[in-house]
Amino acid sequence: MNSKNVVSLEIEEVQKIIKGLNEISLLCSEPNIKMKIEGVQKFVSGFLDSGSKLSVEDEIFEKMVEVKHVNPDLHLKLYILYRNLVSGRISGVDAIASYESCLKLASSSANLLTRVTGTCKRM
Repeated sequence: MNSKNVVSLEIEEVQKIIKGLNEISLLCSEPNIKMKIEGVQKFVSGFLDSGSKLSVEDEIFEKMVEVKHVNPDLHLKLYILYRNLVSGRISGVDAIASYESCLKLASSSANLLTRVTGTCKRM
């Protein structure tokens, strides 16, 4: 019988851990501690990447292609994010946070545009 202990976490819980580590890293001024925190972040984000169907790079790339003709502004933001991630300028954790904020910003601006257009049609 295998005596391994298994711990199950939801993706949202892992993202909260990553965000918490990022906040601690920002508050900390000690370089050695920041390096340790970054190592833990990479380790934890590896669980997040392996638990999902697509890697962060693949997910950003697919969304970028999907919105190319529908939302050129979002396409450009995702392209820049993708290139920064691939070149190593930003970490996977930062890419996830940026990706989520880009999508939230795009959806909120689309909702605003729908409300404004709907108001103009009623006039």
